[in-house]
Amino acid sequence: MKMHKITAIALGITLATGALCTAPVHAQWAVYDAANWWENLITQLRAVQSNINEVQQIRNQIQQYQTMLKNTDGLTGGSWDQANDAMGRLADVMQEGQGISIAAGNYDSAFRARFPGYKPQENYSESYKKWNQTSRDSVLGALKVANMQTDGIQTEQQAISALRSAASSSGGQKAALDAGNQIALAQVNQMQQLRELMVAQMQAQGTYMAAQDQAAAARSTSIREASRYIDPREGWQPKPLELNK
Repeated sequence: MKMHKITAIALGITLATGALCTAPVHAQWAVYDAANWWENLITQLRAVQSNINEVQQIRNQIQQYQTMLKNTDGLTGGSWDQANDAMGRLADVMQEGQGISIAAGNYDSAFRARFPGYKPQENYSESYKKWNQTSRDSVLGALKVANMQTDGIQTEQQAISALRSAASSSGGQKAALDAGNQIALAQVNQMQQLRELMVAQMQAQGTYMAAQDQAAAARSTSIREASRYIDPREGWQPKPLELNK
């Protein structure tokens, strides 16, 4: 199958929301292999969609505990344990999102190394690094909005750990849940942006591959034409003899 046809099919699958399954998929990218290139990309886009869905579920759960906290002096026993567990799962899915972005950047670098002529308008490896920094900044911003201490916090996982340990009182629980809700919302937005970035990368690389496929086909045609044997008698018609009377 021609690469440009694969491009159209793959992008059609990718951009259709219903084609992105919601089953959890771990962030594992194979080393560049032309045979499974599209499969790798689509698998990771599915992982992004799965991450978005899970974060949204966690956010809904945190909001439920926020409502419960408004009607009580504090969450106790099983209720807080479940809220605490939700924030623990939030840390896990955020780490998975980081893994996807880092792998996507590495994959872009590998593609550039494999195809030196590939010169996209955007440096996707750098864009993924900026995405990771923006993700961390969003988490720290959520902590500051909740009036929580951010000194010494360098990663999203450290931030979630700070939330969980701060909830020793009803006031601490409220701050932790408020910050957790904001972090979950920021993560949904970040993962949506990551999905857009990955689709743009997929389009750029697919366009390059299609151009390479067309160039190879043109070269093959030229070689066939140049090497085709042409009978020197082709097109020659003998002239009738004219006899003198």
